Amino acid sequence: MRQTAIAMLALVVLLSVSSFPAKVYGAADEYESLEFFLDQSLKREKGPEKRVELLNRYLIKALGLVYQQNQELIRLQRQLLDATKELRDIEKKEMREMEIHMQKNQ
Repeated sequence: MRQTAIAMLALVVLLSVSSFPAKVYGAADEYESLEFFLDQSLKREKGPEKRVELLNRYLIKALGLVYQQNQELIRLQRQLLDATKELRDIEKKEMREMEIHMQKNQ
């Protein structure tokens, strides 16, 4: 039973870890395209007011990407916490069963 619980926890951790870099990698692509389009837009604009307006718009978009990454990280941390709690519950149950079995044998 304990081996099953450990295997389950390991699977959840591996899935969480393997899915997170995919999201970060996609976000890195989004940051790179955001940076590219910002550079292109700044090259076209000559006036300082327009450039500041462009920077502000792109900063808002970048903050949105950071927010999405944080939401995904929170979701993964909750999954890991839930799996850890399940593992602890299984270990407690096994300990109780072992204590009952030891008492019966005495």
